[in-house]
Amino acid sequence: MNRRELIATLVASLGQPSWSPSQTAAAKDKPTGLSLIRLIANPSAFDGRRLGVIGYLANNGLDRALGLYVSEVDGRNFIVSNSIDLRIEESAVKGSVGKYVTLAGTYHAPQETAPTYNGYLDHISDLKSWGSGDIG
Repeated sequence: MNRRELIATLVASLGQPSWSPSQTAAAKDKPTGLSLIRLIANPSAFDGRRLGVIGYLANNGLDRALGLYVSEVDGRNFIVSNSIDLRIEESAVKGSVGKYVTLAGTYHAPQETAPTYNGYLDHISDLKSWGSGDIG
């Protein structure tokens, strides 16, 4: 299996629900793997859910806020329409800004009818740098 197929398999497996409604509350806290593209396209479907995502971590505002971008190109060019906000202290992610990361967090969809941002993640845990070629 080549690297591209491996990454495609990983992304596809992250997109599958990791729990069913009949499982216990503790199991419901386990993050559901999801692509940022799917999240940004359908934010209300994931409001209040614990999610596991992969993206490019970069600054997402003039106030030194952090965001998770779909790609490095989006992050480096400040394409905020392709990002979600992160509610986390910058000191907690020191050394990971400007890199791809995996993380888990609780998603909050924007409450506006015509939002200017794509919502945010808080209660962030399991943040790890994800280098080129890493499997997971």
